[in-house]
Amino acid sequence: MTTKTTKLIRSIYLYLAALISLIFVAVGSGRILNIGLKYFIFPEAEKKSYFECSQQPPISPVISKEGTTEDQKVQIDALLKDYDNWKENQSGDKCIVPARQNNFIDSLTMVIIALPILLIHWNFIKKEKEEKETEIA
Repeated sequence: MTTKTTKLIRSIYLYLAALISLIFVAVGSGRILNIGLKYFIFPEAEKKSYFECSQQPPISPVISKEGTTEDQKVQIDALLKDYDNWKENQSGDKCIVPARQNNFIDSLTMVIIALPILLIHWNFIKKEKEEKETEIA
């Protein structure tokens, strides 16, 4: 391979790596901004955005314990206990806060990893450009 071809491949690689890293930084930053807007400005929008929080509670076709067998009464009591557990853990802040924190950590990780990669590759691009300008002058 000639040096001209090698330099071309190196330039393509550097710009491509910088572009992909920039995309990851933009997506991660956008997600962090989205989380912040939902938390501070649009809290009602956040309640519908997490799948875990919108699962339906356990239900039963039996409405009352009257005329039921002992086994059915035990099942109804277990269902009511499951419903109370669902109400406590799958609604409100107990459900939304962990989902929000998980999304924030994912987004922050994306930015923390992609930003240094972007900066390193961009510095290589700048150095290469400066070398090319000094060669011409």
